[in-house]
Amino acid sequence: MKRDQVVYIPCQIRADRINEYTSNMIGILQERYKVTGVLAEPANILQMMQTKAVFLNWVEDDLDLKMKLQLLLHKAAGVKIIWVFHNKYPHDREYSERIVSNMRWLADHSSVVMLHSENSRRFIPNRNKNSRKAKYIPHVLFNKHNQSGEENKVREHYGVKETDFLFTIFGAVKPYKNIEAAIDAFQKLHLEGAKLLIAGKSADHAYALEIEERCRQDNNIILDLHFIQARLLEQIIEASDVIVMPYKDVSSMNSRVMIHSFSLGRTVISPDICMARDFKSKGFLYVYKSSLERAMKKAYMDGCAVCRMMGEEARKYMKQYHSETIVKRNVMDMLEK
Repeated sequence: MKRDQVVYIPCQIRADRINEYTSNMIGILQERYKVTGVLAEPANILQMMQTKAVFLNWVEDDLDLKMKLQLLLHKAAGVKIIWVFHNKYPHDREYSERIVSNMRWLADHSSVVMLHSENSRRFIPNRNKNSRKAKYIPHVLFNKHNQSGEENKVREHYGVKETDFLFTIFGAVKPYKNIEAAIDAFQKLHLEGAKLLIAGKSADHAYALEIEERCRQDNNIILDLHFIQARLLEQIIEASDVIVMPYKDVSSMNSRVMIHSFSLGRTVISPDICMARDFKSKGFLYVYKSSLERAMKKAYMDGCAVCRMMGEEARKYMKQYHSETIVKRNVMDMLEK
């Protein structure tokens, strides 16, 4: 029987609810397989026999006895179980023995532990037992939504001069992103002709109020705490000199913000997370272990021209090693082996 189906979890259908990573990965798989987001029920052996693989993303908190049984039955039916190991621990979750146990279970019972950074191998649960299952797949670069030649008026919109050095933080405004650390560092530096733009929606009202309070008296910090449409977000990234990632290095291993920025030709300031270590020797990003303030000052002192040049080097690297063609070849090779 031909195995022409892949289960991809989560597999959102509505375009306004899907994140671009998920959309890109499903698009790659759909070139060869029918993609669904629903595991076969235990009695549906036929559907299991038609399934090539199950991809599991961010399920650590949702994994229950029913899903475990379904996954074990799929595996017994010859289905490849692929757990995508995105983070050391789910973001925005209190520490839980249940979640830690689920992560060990996923590592132990998966056929493949899929990684998006080589340096994340050392964090695989039960590493001695499960590191042999690890398969590195480059994180696919982001597609460009802007129309060719469309004028970028982001700086004008936010009142940022063309000569200003623009630091930007973008994406969902959440506590684990540690945005207050970047605000504090920026305010301590007192950099002439520098602005900090924070753009993204906050689902945590209390955290948003905290951010607003920290910035209330600072005219050099611009807050746009709303949902940012894809085209505008790209323009924001392209109008920036450097993207700041002030994340707490507790749960993070990889960063879509980093890949998105590189895809659009912008460098980043990143904590010493696994993905940053993968790229560190390439020289097109700023990596810090303890002092975000020092890293921000270094980028500012290097200047706009150097930061833009680093961003272009990052973009070239993404096109060469993280293109859809490269990722597709790696994913299909993983599925066929």
